Amino acid sequence: MADPAGRRRLRGIVTAGVVVALLAAAGCAGDRRDPIDGTLSAEPSGTGAEAVLAQARSATAAAWRGTYRSPDPGVRLAAKGKKIAVISRGQQSPTSSIPVSGAVEAAKALGWQVSVLDLRLNPSSAPAVVQQAIELGVDGIVANFDCAYAPVQFAAAKARGIKIIPLFGFDCTDPSVTGTPGESQYTTFVNYGVARVDTAKYTMGFGAVAANAVIAATNGTAKVIAFNDESSTVLHYTHAGFVETIKRCPGCRILEVVEFGTNELGPVLAAKAKAALQRHPDATVMRSAHSAATQLSIAPALVAAGRQNSVLLIGGEGQPKDLDLIRTKQGLNMTLSTDSQWAGWATVDSLNSAFNGESPRPAGFGGMLIDRDHNLPPSGPVQHNVNFKDVYRKAWGVGG
Repeated sequence: MADPAGRRRLRGIVTAGVVVALLAAAGCAGDRRDPIDGTLSAEPSGTGAEAVLAQARSATAAAWRGTYRSPDPGVRLAAKGKKIAVISRGQQSPTSSIPVSGAVEAAKALGWQVSVLDLRLNPSSAPAVVQQAIELGVDGIVANFDCAYAPVQFAAAKARGIKIIPLFGFDCTDPSVTGTPGESQYTTFVNYGVARVDTAKYTMGFGAVAANAVIAATNGTAKVIAFNDESSTVLHYTHAGFVETIKRCPGCRILEVVEFGTNELGPVLAAKAKAALQRHPDATVMRSAHSAATQLSIAPALVAAGRQNSVLLIGGEGQPKDLDLIRTKQGLNMTLSTDSQWAGWATVDSLNSAFNGESPRPAGFGGMLIDRDHNLPPSGPVQHNVNFKDVYRKAWGVGG
């Protein structure tokens, strides 16, 4: 097996999120399921500039409306006496720490014991950390990273009857990390309304939403610097969906893809962003891979270059600090928002169903596009009017 830490050297184009972003009317080419509600995107009605722009505007209008809805409220009582480990890709990154905090909160609401283990943004530490979880004697593992970084250890956990579920991660059956598909090790998955086999196409819809938004915003003339974090399969497919959709736009162009790893967040990635802006004085759009990259590197570099008024920066996740950047005009113009804490709760809900021998219930979930003129609250996080925590507590019989 190829060294997962060397993944960036194995792929010319690799992976948003989680991040990060979703939408039913994403308009990707082909028969693709979108992350907001699992319905199929409409096939583009044409390939000319006018048809592509009309499709992008329609998809973007749907994105402004958003698609948040309630999780399945049906009863699935809390499994008793469970002990789990939540393994984070890196708690120093909000892209991981926020959904991990949601998973921890949900596990505690169920009355479970929960330990947080941390890869510290170093995928090569995954085998040792999964082994640590096994030695803790856990009943379940929530993995905020891809199975292929620790396939042997996940197989050992599975052999012991430990339930395993991804939190923004892909099973070993996906070949993105190693180049070769392996055996499935995950027990269950979050029910976003798509089958497991559709997960890659589903995830590409995240990137398609962002692409359609910038096509619409630039009237089909986007000149893009795209940033791609290769350390996550989710981000690999999100990036691929973005690039595929931009390429359908006759007047748009990808000027450069800036590849980076999570260990470069901060000054290193900021320097890469600055250099890319210098190489491309004609750039009109930058696309960030996720909130941590936006907040720590890309938005600050754009402001430092004095180009925040001429280059549209679109991000993903829509975390509270992202919204602050939009409010204060500090580089970020637009973000596709999803509730990362909700993702953590939905993951633990699916794990609870697995403990009870049941299939995962629909997670609800959703997303919406945000800029200064659409869906931006005066302060604080996005308001989506779904009290998902109370729905889950009631379904589990633990209050709400």
